[in-house]
Order: sequence, then C-alpha cells, then structure tokens
Amino acid sequence: MLAAVLCTVLWGSAYPVIKYGYQALSITSVADKLMFAGVRFVLAGGMVFVFTWCKNRRVPTVPRERVGGVLLYGFLQTGLMYILNYIGVANTTATKTSIITAASAFFAVLFAPLFFREERLTVGKVVGVLIGMTGIFLVNNTALDGFSFMGEGLVLISMLLNTAGSFVGKRVSKGVIYESTAYQLGFGGSMILLIALFMGGRFPLTWQSVGIVLFLAFVSAAAFTLWTALLVLHEAGQILVFNMLIPVTGALWSYVILGEDRIFEPLYIVSIVLTAVGIVLVNRSTKTKE
Repeated sequence: MLAAVLCTVLWGSAYPVIKYGYQALSITSVADKLMFAGVRFVLAGGMVFVFTWCKNRRVPTVPRERVGGVLLYGFLQTGLMYILNYIGVANTTATKTSIITAASAFFAVLFAPLFFREERLTVGKVVGVLIGMTGIFLVNNTALDGFSFMGEGLVLISMLLNTAGSFVGKRVSKGVIYESTAYQLGFGGSMILLIALFMGGRFPLTWQSVGIVLFLAFVSAAAFTLWTALLVLHEAGQILVFNMLIPVTGALWSYVILGEDRIFEPLYIVSIVLTAVGIVLVNRSTKTKE
C-alpha cells in the first residue's frame, strides 16, 4: 500500500511540473512538446538500465521470447500513451488532468477479468467504478470549462492505453522487472524522440530545462519500476485502482507549483470525494488469496 501511494505521489507531481516546464521554457508546438517527452523517457530508461547493471553486475537482458512483449509494453505504456498525454496536458488544467488520470483505475477493474483468470468483476466493483467515473466526468461537464477532445479527450484516451500497457507489463515483466522497465521506457522514449526530431522539435538547453527534465526522468524511472513490481506481485485491478489517489496528489501539487486554486471549489471537492468513495468500494470488493 505504501509503495502504491508513493507512486501516485510521484506521478501526481509530474503533471504540474510538465505544465510549468511548458511555460518556463516557452514550449508551445506539438513537436517541441514531444521532444520534451522523448528526452525525459530516454533518460528514465537509461537511469533504470544503469541501476540494474550496477545491481546485477551484468548488462540487463530479457528472455528472447519476451522481447516482442516488452516492445509492445513500451509502445503502449510510454510511446503512444504519452504522445497523446503530453498534447492533452497542454490543453487542459493540471488538476483536471490528474482527475481524468484516475479513469485508468476503473478501466483496469472493468477489463482485468477479461485477461486474468484470478480477477473477478463483482457488484461492489461495478458500483465503485460507476461512482468514481461519475466524479471523473463531473469535473469535465461544467458550463465554465466544457469538454475538449484535444485536451480532456486525449488525456482520457491515453489512460485507456495506460491500462492496456499495464496489462502487457504484468505479463512480460515477471522475473525481469527492472530489465523490462528499462527497455520499455527506452523504446517508448526513443519512439517519441524520433517523431519529435522528424517534426523539428526542440527546447532550450539551460540549467532550468536540465533540472526539469532530470526530475521528470527520475519520477518515471522510480515510479514505473516500483509500479511494474507491484503489478507482477498483485492483481492488476488491486494495484491500478490506487491511481484514484492521483487526483488528490496531483491537485495539491498543482496548487503548490502552479497556484491552481480551483481544487478548493465545491465541484472539484465533490469530484474527489466521489473518486475516493469509488476506490474504497473497489478495494472492499477485492478478494486476496493467502
């Protein structure tokens, strides 16, 4: 539980830092945003790779029969997912982004039984999903903000990809958690970087930009490694449902870093309460084996 909460704290900090990076470095074009993301994930993969090499005192490798699965893991979890996510984040608020991100927890609960025999869909889980999704969509249907496909829409689609990637990662990472994380981050990041280079993406190289990118790379390296380990050791739905905490950590980080104080408005508070009720109901309905 503590490890899962730590991951949500790290990921919750990423969204406002990305938004801050866009503003501080004057990153506005899609190509520049993808370059920003590609560098981040390539560095994150390198961090995990070096750590694993030092830990095991040998070059990290994965079994030949899992190479395709690890590449698919990187394509879904890091490559395509973050291409859409970075664009979406730029077109909505960090607080709303963190709340929509919680949708991945509900996608996991609904779809996990289709892919893993040990997971069951119960009435309690369904009720929790419905209540939580109500909270997520409530914040996107206000007269003030509305719903934008290029903003909230892309973030929501990226969360579907996040769920699919998590399922793939659970299957291919058993016994090679560090190795699969390093290669999936590196492959996905390289994919983003190549697209950004082709589109002419760039961002200024300053001490500030280096610090922002290194922080985001560390967040990805630490959180993805720990998250992958949790997915391998536990039911996917049981772990992914902790994404529901991201609205809380993300909104608080957004207030601290960006000064987005809408988190204190009644609508956002109601949304967070509903998502919290959803995670409680899903957890209460999860049966674990001794």
